[in-house]
This record gives sequence, structure tokens and C-alpha cells, in this order.
Amino acid sequence: MVSYLKSLAISINYIEEHLGDEIDLGQVAKEAGYSLYHFQRIFQGAIGDSIKDYIRKRRITEAAKDLINTNRTIIEIGVKYGYQTRESFSRAFTQVYGRNPSQVRKERILYSIRQPMTYEYLLHEYNRRTQGMIPVLKERPAVTIVGKKFLLQNDNTSWQEIPLLWSQWHADKECQRIANRRYNNRIYGLCLSVDNNSFAYFIGHEVTGTAECPSDMVSLTIPKAFCAVFFTLGPVTESVQKAWKYIYTVWLPNSEYRRDGDYDIEYYYRKKSGIVTDLIIPVAKKH
Repeated sequence: MVSYLKSLAISINYIEEHLGDEIDLGQVAKEAGYSLYHFQRIFQGAIGDSIKDYIRKRRITEAAKDLINTNRTIIEIGVKYGYQTRESFSRAFTQVYGRNPSQVRKERILYSIRQPMTYEYLLHEYNRRTQGMIPVLKERPAVTIVGKKFLLQNDNTSWQEIPLLWSQWHADKECQRIANRRYNNRIYGLCLSVDNNSFAYFIGHEVTGTAECPSDMVSLTIPKAFCAVFFTLGPVTESVQKAWKYIYTVWLPNSEYRRDGDYDIEYYYRKKSGIVTDLIIPVAKKH
């Protein structure tokens, strides 16, 4: 298993080193030590994308960063990532990103469609698929948070909207406006029930007091509760979405617990390995 995952990591490193080149899929497979026929199936099973789709999403993700962080023209960025005309680049970019290059440059809203996979993340995902995610069950103390609340629809669009909210939050440096932050580099994302058609998503920091809450922000207190805490790492958008799907479609229906609250918690913080997320739901024993 370790050898198999290391082979995948080697192939991904090779792709990263040649994102701006014409990539021969046979060479990608050769770097991993497999025939292309077998490696295509191994890659898609482990990553969730075909090799071609992975490369396209990685290029578009890096192109989006260049649109925001450089003064290169749109066609220069397109050529850098293998597109010969502005039209072909714009068409491919819009299909993957949901916005055209001009919009991204103007709005300066960045979210990562596909970040490179590390060996640690591949191992984490392998363990999740084969062993499941085993939560830590514990009582969490009450915390008070200050931040912004956004109303979203209960449909598939929220999976794209939430990363955009985070991008806007960071672009506007909202965290710097919150006084009395308990931790500078730890931040909450909360899903709060509203009704059958919508929910609220809340981004904010834990605070030691709310006296200086900005006028366009709100404070809320998450009550003390017994919770199931799941750990995930790797590319944030993808790993969090996969984990939530597992929690609600596999773990919760088959566990001895039921959900016991009207909120879900995402708690983001940084370790040496990168950004880590705790996914937290209040639970109680089933009767």
C-alpha cells in the first residue's frame, strides 16, 4: 500500500514540475512504474479525476492565481498553461472555474479547484476509504465567535459558493477587523439551519469579548455540547467536502449516535503539514 501511494505521489510531483509543458500521459505512468492502461485506473480510483482532468484542473487553479497575483495578460497566462488562443483558454477556464478569466481578474476572488496532492493526504484518504473516519467523542466548552453570516440555498451551488466566501473573507482581510481574537490563526466556519430551503454559513474568530464587534458583523455563542470531532487534512475544499459526505452518508447512519443540534462546525488551523480541519457535530446516543 505504501509503495502504491508513493508511486502516485511521484507521478503528481512529475505533473507539478511540468504544468507548463506538454505532458505525455505515458511518461506520467512510467514515472510511477506502471503501464498507462493500469495507471489510468489506479489514478482515477485514488484521486477522483482522470489524469487529464487532474492536469487541467491544476493548470486552471494556477492560472487563476496568476490572474490575481501577476500583471501578465490573459493570453500570456493561457499560453503558459498550454492554450494557444485567448478564446480556447477562456472557454476551458470558464468550464472548470465557473467564471471567465476577466471576471476573476476584476473580482480578485480565488479558490482552488485542485491543489496538488501530497503523500500525507493520499495516505489520509486511503485510510478514510478503507477504515473509515473514526471521530473523537468529547464535550466541547461553549465558545463565542464574531464574524459574518451569509444566507445560502440548500442546493448544489453551496459547494461552490462557500469557497468563494472564504476567498472574499481573506481578500478583504476581515480577520484583522475583529478585536479580542483568542487565536490569530484559528478560524471557524459554521453551517446553521434556517429552513428547508436555506441555511446560514458563518465565518468568524473565537473572541474573549464582544464589546468591539464591528457594525457589519455579528456575534454568536456555540453552546457547550457533546460532539463527534473528525480530523481531515490536505486540499481544503476537496477534503472537507468529502469528509462531510462520509460523515452524513456513512458514519452517522451506522453509528450509535444521532445529530443533536442545529449546526455543524468547521474549525481550521495550521500545522507543519499544512491546513488542518476539525469537522464537528453535536451528537447524542440514539434511544
